[in-house]
Amino acid sequence: MKNIISKPELEFIGERKTPIIVVDNYAESTANIIGNAVNQCTFSPDRHTYYPGIRSPLPKAYVIACLRPFIQRLYSVYKIPQDLKPIPKDNYYSLITTKPEDLAPVQSLPHFDTLNPFLIAAIHYLNEGEYGGTGFFRHKVSQFEYIDESRKDRYFGEIEKHLHTVRDQVPGYCTADHDEYECYKIIDYKPNRLILFPGFLLHSTLVNPDTDINADPATGRLTANMFIEFQ
Repeated sequence: MKNIISKPELEFIGERKTPIIVVDNYAESTANIIGNAVNQCTFSPDRHTYYPGIRSPLPKAYVIACLRPFIQRLYSVYKIPQDLKPIPKDNYYSLITTKPEDLAPVQSLPHFDTLNPFLIAAIHYLNEGEYGGTGFFRHKVSQFEYIDESRKDRYFGEIEKHLHTVRDQVPGYCTADHDEYECYKIIDYKPNRLILFPGFLLHSTLVNPDTDINADPATGRLTANMFIEFQ
């Protein structure tokens, strides 16, 4: 995969002004990586996280080619100690397949990927189409935009109370208009757009049930989800 990193945009989001990186028209072509998903991959439900869909491992060569150009930038942008080494992990194609009414209550909330401030998430939007983007959220009660070790106990306590109050309600996908969270930034879905951000930020796919729930890698909301953990 040949990359074109001509205009990576650095944005500072939320009250904390957390930097995120957005790159449009990232790869010279996404045809091969999409073709691999369509013709060579077997997708299965994610049994390890609350992801509401199916996944398949990404080709290692693609992950390396996609992330390697950013490594030095990540050290400087996120002030990562130089003695920590980047390790790619949990790299998958992803497709949303769960109907709103079949979600667990916790799947209706924004989530975070890690308590580690030095784990960076990357999402490469692949298929052409009008799909839901990614929203970044602030928890209204605590005012938390991210969750780390010092915040987890209070945050989980608040979430437990909330889930108890909504246990009899019909679940649905998280939207930008949420009673418990304020959506302060939306990164729209755009084919061949790559975004990178710290995995401890509260965020969610803004699923459009009419377009995004599709198990076909040729026509669904196909993304490449990658992580780099510095350890």
